[in-house]
Amino acid sequence: MNLTRSQVTTRRGRWRGGPRARLLAAFLMLGIVAAFGLFAVGCGDDEPDTIQAALVAPPNVPPKQNRANAHVVVDLVAKEEIREISPGVEYEVWSFNDYVPGPMIRVQVGDTVEIRLQNASDSKVTHNIDLHSVNGPGGGAESTNVAPGETKAFSFKALAPGLFTYHCAQGIVADHISNGMYGGILVEEPRGKARYDREYYIGQHEYYLTDTNGPNGVPALDVDKMLAEDATYVVWNGATDGLTGDNALTATTGETVRLYVTNGGPNFTSSYHVIGEIFDRAYAWGSLANLPLKWIQTISVPPGGAAITDMKIDVPGDYKIVDHALGRLTKGAVGIITATGDNDFDVFRDLQEHPLGSDVEEPTATAEPAATSEPDDGGNGEPATTEDIAVEMDDNVFIPDTFTVKAGSVVNFQLDNIGNLPHNMRIADLAGSYDGDTVSDPELLSGGQTGVLTWEVPDATGTYKFRCDVHPVEMVGTITVE
Repeated sequence: MNLTRSQVTTRRGRWRGGPRARLLAAFLMLGIVAAFGLFAVGCGDDEPDTIQAALVAPPNVPPKQNRANAHVVVDLVAKEEIREISPGVEYEVWSFNDYVPGPMIRVQVGDTVEIRLQNASDSKVTHNIDLHSVNGPGGGAESTNVAPGETKAFSFKALAPGLFTYHCAQGIVADHISNGMYGGILVEEPRGKARYDREYYIGQHEYYLTDTNGPNGVPALDVDKMLAEDATYVVWNGATDGLTGDNALTATTGETVRLYVTNGGPNFTSSYHVIGEIFDRAYAWGSLANLPLKWIQTISVPPGGAAITDMKIDVPGDYKIVDHALGRLTKGAVGIITATGDNDFDVFRDLQEHPLGSDVEEPTATAEPAATSEPDDGGNGEPATTEDIAVEMDDNVFIPDTFTVKAGSVVNFQLDNIGNLPHNMRIADLAGSYDGDTVSDPELLSGGQTGVLTWEVPDATGTYKFRCDVHPVEMVGTITVE
């Protein structure tokens, strides 16, 4: 086909100015802008700040930090010293920074963590450290074999959220752990406010003692007992009284207490349980990447594993922390949470001390509500009641997800998005349609944001559904109107 110069020009002109040309040009421009943007970001990135990790004595934990990613330096010292592990019983304990378990290390996902391990000059054996949060050979153990007086270091990127165990991996490993060389590292997302009022860090492990004293005047590690799993003591926080007496944990009624639980082992799986409490939330195996289990009585924590549990304390008193393999309680595996504050007789009542009716008070007289020209009576001639209900929105779950309210009342759902993802709450009509405008304010809550959904409850009784519009399949619940 032969075309004249004018025909070529005309066809080219139409192609250049047509929709295809404009679309192609737009994509090219977007590519150029993106490339320059990436170049600018790469060139403008600053090195992350270097900060020193706060390390405190268990059961205390370092404060939570919501900050930009950083280079976190963790200084640990391996030590060997004789100390009391049970009343009147001394033993040569090996530790990180003098603590059993070792101090909890607290970092954020995306941090670069530098571990510096020093072996005290008066130590007799080589030590190292293996952190289960590390992606790399030996969890760092190969890089930190330190003879007495030596210091070595390595760094790693904190990639996965959760509570991970760390321990010494020298010798036959089990011997160093049994002597006390284990601890926990918490890797968490920098996100909204905490879901708890107090937090503690505890660890369980076993001691295996010889029946006679060694050359240093105290019992030594009995390797045969350790291999036979015949423990002399099973303890919380390094001693049979590690969490009792002056070392007991404390709380106040109405508070939610979070426990970070590690198990050094080296042999026993802990059936971790708090007598008189139910775990409102339990993060199995220490994972913060998965949704928590709810209303759990006992949770297994294997050697080298961890768990995180939350429980609201409703009633004052002493709550025992145990391994529910209860034969181990006689070997020292018991701790105490001492709770003070007001009684809640709706939750628990000792009928010997507080018989039914003994605490009933005369109702206080209240003024009659002022009349209005248009009373809000819900259609029944009586003033509508108003109720506030707290609702937490975690990633893909409402907590709680079932409610019972009164027909004709007004309910303010106080919403708190404690997750990472955006959420909302929308209530359907009785037929199940979500076309109405009964939705949270703001309509979309980012992670860490709070809001409210005010619902004028219909007179029609029955079960009403609600959902998150962003996650309408898995994030649902029901409201019973009576």
